[in-house]
Amino acid sequence: MSKIVEDCRDPPYVNLTLPPAFGSAYVGETFSCTLCANNELAANSDRQVTSVRIGAEMQAPSGTTTLEVSPTDQQAAKVDPGGSLQKIVRFELREEGNHTLAVNLSYSETTVSNDQSASSGRVRTFRKLYQFVARPCLGVRTKVSNLPSGNSDDTESQAARYVLEAQLENFADGTIILETATLNPKLAFKSTSLNWDAKELDVHHSDKPKMAPRDVLQIAFLIEQQKDGPGKEVTKDGRTLLGNLDIQWMSVMGERGFLSTGWLTTKKK
Repeated sequence: MSKIVEDCRDPPYVNLTLPPAFGSAYVGETFSCTLCANNELAANSDRQVTSVRIGAEMQAPSGTTTLEVSPTDQQAAKVDPGGSLQKIVRFELREEGNHTLAVNLSYSETTVSNDQSASSGRVRTFRKLYQFVARPCLGVRTKVSNLPSGNSDDTESQAARYVLEAQLENFADGTIILETATLNPKLAFKSTSLNWDAKELDVHHSDKPKMAPRDVLQIAFLIEQQKDGPGKEVTKDGRTLLGNLDIQWMSVMGERGFLSTGWLTTKKK
């Protein structure tokens, strides 16, 4: 973490505080951080702090994103001595690697005379950087197997059937609870879950799969070509596009995560 002050001859009278640590950050989860700008002037000071503004941006491996600071109202605020201005920033972690939260603070410092008139003032700005690493939370390995047709009729026998197996591994430091695992098939197919939600029963929170660190869980889906449906989408090397897998989980502290795979295909012919 670093701090750059515009004018270093006098100490700044507003201190920007970031959390010293927040634990691990995982791809698929939402980074959330509270920023506090504290007015450290004494109550009897002849100075005032006004027009306090907080801005933030996230520097990720793929580029820099300007973050929305909430609440968005009263961006330019007056902070009384001993008071604090608090803002919250959120960012969806979508890629692994180093991330840097850059926070900019600006405010007006005014000297007030005995007759309560402002005699002088200046604008101060400084910047703080907070670096962390986003790591994968859930590892996914998939395998597609062909199934014979379930009907001997000449027309029906042309309908393709597959089983998609996925192996999930918890890379996080803590236990996670799998909320949903959904296969979104291409238009030519329909999918049937073979997992804990297969019977479409009311699954309570306590009944959902729990994965401790390094635990592995197998899930599977039946994929069937729809009768009278659109044609299959095939890649240039002869692979059939089946769909993509969406997985949602929650940590024991209530933090939610989401992962979506790329297009899953059959084996190359």
